[in-house]
Amino acid sequence: MSFMATSTRSIPAFVVAGLSLVLAVATGVAWLGQPLRLVHLLTIIGLGMITGVSWMQAVLRARQERSSRTGGPAA
Repeated sequence: MSFMATSTRSIPAFVVAGLSLVLAVATGVAWLGQPLRLVHLLTIIGLGMITGVSWMQAVLRARQERSSRTGGPAA
């Protein structure tokens, strides 16, 4: 795996991904010990999906910036 340098334009995308991950974990920890309800399950699934999508967008943005900087395809 090669090192992926991030520029200042892709850093906010990684911050959003990190914040959504922290929010998902904090929500799950806050609900420990409570009875599982459908709204809890759907919320955790939704927060996990938001985390995954924001992470992939951040990675894609970083790869696009790296490929535009080097002039070649990002592999």
